[in-house]
Amino acid sequence: MSKALKQIRKYWKTNLITFVIALAIGAIIFCLLFFLRDKSLFDAVNGASIAAVSVLFVGLLMWVSHLGAFDTIVFGFKQLASSIFAKDPRRDGNLIDYKAVKAEKRSDSSYNFVTMIFAGLLMLIAVLVLEIIYHNSLHA
Repeated sequence: MSKALKQIRKYWKTNLITFVIALAIGAIIFCLLFFLRDKSLFDAVNGASIAAVSVLFVGLLMWVSHLGAFDTIVFGFKQLASSIFAKDPRRDGNLIDYKAVKAEKRSDSSYNFVTMIFAGLLMLIAVLVLEIIYHNSLHA
């Protein structure tokens, strides 16, 4: 248990800035959508839900990218760019070698996407609370 707690503390120590940035981006989106409208509870629910889904979506895209889903697309664009700018497109090797190198680099990288997904889920919980308050105010 002690080892797991140390790993969790180390993770949060290195990813706290990512978490704060994710919450700040969500807060900016919320403020833009809330204060530029009628400032009603309905606008608060809409702004918070769009902010939460946006942060969660970015986290999920980071996760998909971490899994290597975009490696083929990036390799294709690198090959295209190197052929346009008169470099030898075969210089970078083939796709299998490229994916192996990228997978090795990803194995050493941190899991920032978990922080973004966690921030998005926390924001979704706040949206659910706002939604409950909004619906209770309609029936009161």
